[in-house]
Amino acid sequence: MKRKEVRMIWENDKGGKFMRLTKLEKQSPEFDYLTLIIISMLAYVITTALHEFLGHGVACALLNGKVIELNAFYLDCEYGMISDCDIRLIAMAGPMVSFLTGLTSFFLINKIKKSSTVAIYFLWLLGTISLLTALGYFIFSGVSGIGDFGFTRDGALFRLTPEWLWRILITVFGIAGYGSVVTYSLHVFNSFLGGKNPNRRIRAKSLVLISYFSGCIMAILVGLLNPIGLFIIIFSSLASTAGGTSALLWMMRFLKHDKTKSKPLITIKRNYQWIGIGLFMIVIYAVVFGPSLYI
Repeated sequence: MKRKEVRMIWENDKGGKFMRLTKLEKQSPEFDYLTLIIISMLAYVITTALHEFLGHGVACALLNGKVIELNAFYLDCEYGMISDCDIRLIAMAGPMVSFLTGLTSFFLINKIKKSSTVAIYFLWLLGTISLLTALGYFIFSGVSGIGDFGFTRDGALFRLTPEWLWRILITVFGIAGYGSVVTYSLHVFNSFLGGKNPNRRIRAKSLVLISYFSGCIMAILVGLLNPIGLFIIIFSSLASTAGGTSALLWMMRFLKHDKTKSKPLITIKRNYQWIGIGLFMIVIYAVVFGPSLYI
């Protein structure tokens, strides 16, 4: 959202005989902070909710498990007599839903090119963090041995041997996939960022950094409501949010300069509809699932 900042200075005229006041105009960055922060938090909330509830939760129910706890950043499934194969499917369901969410979001961008830039940027962010989350789990599980593709009872690679070889394989696959997501995400971002302007990289970095830190702040605030304590904030909410989408911190340095059309840079203007809906969904998610919902 544009605004003008006006300040007055004294300036000599050409002859130096008297002084006059001169107005200096400075335009602020062309995005509204409140709108950007809300849609960023909303994108992270939707990604997490779909991963946990539509992914792990639905798979648990369909495979005759019992969901006994729904938290904003994890889900507790009671396996009972479920086979090891079904438990692996439940573990893989979360990243699979995140992957499909990412693909769907990028597909929709091409369908709404003439829509508002707020909607386009939201879909790009939702698609990017969803795909980064899906591929990031391979790296996280390969390095740590835990998580959705880990080797614990809840992991997709439980009892697979030799463990060291599987950990190397999924780590390498995760790194390759993560890099591919960054490359494709930058390609899509270039298509709507704007034209040949020396400030385009600065605009891009500002947008994604605000989005990234908004998601991290959301994860911390909602994580504080969980019944387990600091452990969940460090190893669940921040691990998936700050760690899984850390590419947003550095990916814009690889943004290309010369492959865009000459059109204005993207702007994020104040949008009360997005702010209202987004804030409502974030608050409901935090209040209901932050402290855990027991079934």
